[in-house]
Amino acid sequence: MHPELIHIGNFKIASFGAAMVVAFLLSLMVASRRAERFGFSKQQVSDVAFVAIIGGILGARIFFIAQRLPYYLAHTDELFSLQMQGLTSFGGFIIGGIAAAIWCRRKKLSVIGFLDLAGPAFLLGHAVGRIGCLLNGCCHGAVATSAFPFTVYSAEARAQTVPAQLYDSAMNLIVFFLVLQLEKRSTKPGYTFGLVFLLHGITRFIYEFFRAGSSSTTIGGSPFTEGHVMAIAVSLFGLYFFLRPVKAEVTE
Repeated sequence: MHPELIHIGNFKIASFGAAMVVAFLLSLMVASRRAERFGFSKQQVSDVAFVAIIGGILGARIFFIAQRLPYYLAHTDELFSLQMQGLTSFGGFIIGGIAAAIWCRRKKLSVIGFLDLAGPAFLLGHAVGRIGCLLNGCCHGAVATSAFPFTVYSAEARAQTVPAQLYDSAMNLIVFFLVLQLEKRSTKPGYTFGLVFLLHGITRFIYEFFRAGSSSTTIGGSPFTEGHVMAIAVSLFGLYFFLRPVKAEVTE
């Protein structure tokens, strides 16, 4: 863990915040380079990206509060405290995407086109963001056993834990390059972002087996978590767009 990247006197830069900035800039760079191919200008991509990041932050906070609603009903003073451990990626993913879709519709831009354009950029940003989680100590893995040669210390768990964040980062980075190769096989609208959703859901499903923490609540006595359910939903949503028949004209 290394939650503070720089700390000189009263000046400090949080590792998680720095990782989020890097993730956003890298994602924006990738999306901007893909803009013309999908009928967008770089300025339009920047505008939609800004809306998506604001929506994503709000969504990540709202979903986190919903997961721990009894706690926040008893501690209402913490509702508007945007702490780094008070976010969940699924909330950011869903609400950020909805915010981007609404913006595109208002500006008469192709929603499907933007999602195809931005899908790989999201994967890269997520991979970088998980490095921030590792440094911050959030979204940590389960307490490690001797079967794991490489472990990281978690202040939250007060033990050596499985580096689940690195696993998730590596899987999404692999999927990022895989999607860039596979999208060359089809020009069907929705193919790329359907593939992104499908594969990202699979990586998240795997990641949940290694993850621990407050948002990884198991269902009944099963080994499955709420995250597993959401991951399946994301994959099925992606599978629909990946397999759906080509239409002569797509109207948003």
